[in-house]
Amino acid sequence: MSLEALILPLGAGLLYACAAIALKRALGAGIPGGWVNLLSNASMALLFQIFWIFPQTSQSHGTPFVLFLTPVACGALFFFGQACTFRAIAAGDVSVATPLLGTKVLMVALLSFFLLGKALPASWWFASLLATLGIGLISYTSGKSVHRHGATIIWSLLAAGVFALTDVLVQHWVPLFGFARFAPLMFAVPGFLSVVYVPGLLRRRIFLSDVDRRETLIWLASGVLLLALQCLGMYTSIGHFGSATVTNILYGSRCLWSVILVWLLGSIAGGLPSVGDHRIIMVRRLIGALLLFAAMALVLS
Repeated sequence: MSLEALILPLGAGLLYACAAIALKRALGAGIPGGWVNLLSNASMALLFQIFWIFPQTSQSHGTPFVLFLTPVACGALFFFGQACTFRAIAAGDVSVATPLLGTKVLMVALLSFFLLGKALPASWWFASLLATLGIGLISYTSGKSVHRHGATIIWSLLAAGVFALTDVLVQHWVPLFGFARFAPLMFAVPGFLSVVYVPGLLRRRIFLSDVDRRETLIWLASGVLLLALQCLGMYTSIGHFGSATVTNILYGSRCLWSVILVWLLGSIAGGLPSVGDHRIIMVRRLIGALLLFAAMALVLS
């Protein structure tokens, strides 16, 4: 495995953890979720347009019109996956939604096998399972009552499945289309579809100019930019190196990065567990981290 194929998903995981902390601060200070979705998708759409300056490389001679539908389809799936993620969080407790979203790692391996017919090594299957369990243990937080379990489970698994399908289709279609053209077209779609949030924000008269604290806008801008950059690293890895399974296992390190950042930054990152639950939570997270490292070691070997 090349150094770039290792650094991109690991770096994307770190950037995602930083983005989540920044956006959590912005949302906690009163920034509506609609603005976060709108600005995140818009920033991704703009950032990925940089690939137009790179030469196109594809395995097909010419680009038939029907191939133009492939990045559009992936962009629409990505937008739908994001919508399902926020519905999952809104329907219940994050402690239920987040571990279930981590099952994307295993779903990518399954879809790669059943849709693309890729014969994955036995160690990758085991690594996918270990990564999913590790993500669940690291992400899970007990102590809060969970309402409407059914809706949360459905939306979480749907989001994981949609994102997994998106990654597998990107892996399959990019060689035929060329990543330098596929990526900007794909991410222009969620940027365009995000206009659906505008009427609701205008109807409720929610404007960023109404935010009192400049610090809140800095958290929002930082989170949106970091989220776009991690997405760039994630899909560049899949597009250039062609292994959605390996990329997602390494990208699963975002949960580990989140734990480390919360531990180092304390209240800035959302605080540490209470003293009573501290030992149990940290032991569970340590076990999850060991499972995640084991998954990465299997892939890298």
